Amino acid sequence: MPSDATLVFYLMGLAAIMMASNRVRYDLIALFVLVALALSGILTPAEAVAGFGATIIIMVAGLFVVGEMLDRTGVARSVGDLILRHGRGQEVRLMIPLSVGAAILGSVMSSTAVVAIFIPIVLRIARDSGINAARLLLPMSFGALISGMLTLIGTPGNLAVSDALRAATGQPLGFFSFSLVGALVLLAMLLFFVLVGRHLLGPLTTDGTGRMRRTDRSFAELYRNHGFDRVEVLRLERDVTGSAARDLTRTAPRILSRWRRGPAGTPHTALFSIGMEFQRGDLIVVTGSDEEIARFGETPGVAPFRSFYKDMNRWIDTLGIMEIMIHPEAGIRGRTLSDLDFRGTYGLEVLGILRDTSRLGEMQSTPLRGGDRLLVAGPWPRLDGINAEGRDFVILEEPAERAQSVPNSNKLWIALLILAAMIGVSVGGLSITIAVILAAVAAVMTGTISANQAYRSIRLETLVLIAGMLPLSTALDKTGGADMIVDALLHMAGNDSPRAVLLALFVLTMSLSWILSNTATLVLVAPIAVEAALSMGVSPVPMAVAVLIAGSSGFASPVSSPVVTLVVNPGGYRFGDFLKTGGPLTVVVAAITLLVVPLIFPF
Repeated sequence: MPSDATLVFYLMGLAAIMMASNRVRYDLIALFVLVALALSGILTPAEAVAGFGATIIIMVAGLFVVGEMLDRTGVARSVGDLILRHGRGQEVRLMIPLSVGAAILGSVMSSTAVVAIFIPIVLRIARDSGINAARLLLPMSFGALISGMLTLIGTPGNLAVSDALRAATGQPLGFFSFSLVGALVLLAMLLFFVLVGRHLLGPLTTDGTGRMRRTDRSFAELYRNHGFDRVEVLRLERDVTGSAARDLTRTAPRILSRWRRGPAGTPHTALFSIGMEFQRGDLIVVTGSDEEIARFGETPGVAPFRSFYKDMNRWIDTLGIMEIMIHPEAGIRGRTLSDLDFRGTYGLEVLGILRDTSRLGEMQSTPLRGGDRLLVAGPWPRLDGINAEGRDFVILEEPAERAQSVPNSNKLWIALLILAAMIGVSVGGLSITIAVILAAVAAVMTGTISANQAYRSIRLETLVLIAGMLPLSTALDKTGGADMIVDALLHMAGNDSPRAVLLALFVLTMSLSWILSNTATLVLVAPIAVEAALSMGVSPVPMAVAVLIAGSSGFASPVSSPVVTLVVNPGGYRFGDFLKTGGPLTVVVAAITLLVVPLIFPF
């Protein structure tokens, strides 16, 4: 065995051990590999850093921006809410759309981000329906994992597979080239969980909280901590202006906010202010005791609408609450809310003040003390900016629902149009790289995401991981290591059996993905799969697609991908849960790959 090839294999093994240990960042491991290849002389410095100029790096960076656009405009949350409305509390009717929704969204944005967004949605669904969250979270995360099998941009590793095919044949994979295979895998996964898998994940019902231990308090808990019994949404059945508006606000419990639909149909939320006028159809949020709210609900022209907590998404993007504390050395100590003109100065409404454990009855004229805890309401940007007011305030707690807020929900349809255009021009023949760049530029130009947010959304550690691992593939090719792996595969599987080689490549890729990241595995194995096919004189496309499918098949390990790792704690899963459900599912996916891929992509 040539010494250079031996060193490359040692580097691969060392990188795998370091990644499996979870003690060293993956991007640092990739940089270590890059530097080792350059210092050893296996690659020139230019070859070692060539990955940073690869097309795949630009494409992945653009996809991060597109994914952030979809996140900030509420696409994922809207899907979750739609599922909750139509699932009707039935496990299968909830599980199937959750899994399909995660798969579809993950095929066009970061699947890890999709799972992170869906976790609180699933937990809320579990809490409202009484269904064990563990029986919903794992199928949802598996759906997000399968998203990598649905489109070319489903995972960065797919782009590496496409690049390997382009380098060898001049013909990359299309946007939906392998979508049928992924759809069949998704269908098989759903059938498995409907018939068998969900019964392996604990009892159907729980106390409504799943297995997750919540540490953040909800809106309701923060309100109750400050003495507010209820928060309700009421609807006005008539216009209320002038003196009638003043009378209404005097008789009402504390009014927090008003929601109305503008002339163009655009919803608008405004924090309550003295002198505010109301019109027919306005929704108002009020808080107070049960008796106060019930009495106000009997006022002519006022009709109960629903609980604030069941109408949360209408308000959560614009109206927030936060508990803050007066800093012990604050310059505002000794001054009252009236002195400070708190509403005018900070743009926030003080709902209540706790001093020690007692609620202050008269807030406006009571001098503030260090340590006083204020419950304040207002727009999220104002709440977030309260910490910038010198050293006067300390943010103590924000509600758990804050994670569900979407800052640019009014531009959801713009984001969907940008996404549809990106996919459309890609299918129409435009380079996927150019299509992604255009989509990222359009996202900034239309205001669905700011330029600063776009740059912050680009995860440099992922780009460094890809760029650092690409030279390892070059080194394998340059030293003959790739030929050795191909020869070993052909020897074990049989040189005259393409299906056997395809299965061997599937097993190799899936096994490596349990140790390395999905992206790193596909970067390494894709050129090997292409070379194996060419050496056998068969088309490399089925081999490449099999590798691509295997790279997103890490169902049997909780550490195979962040997509599944994220649900371990919320679902209270053990390693055995993944083996019981993911093991049989992996066998099913391997069978589908072995039988279907050669039919769609002949050898």
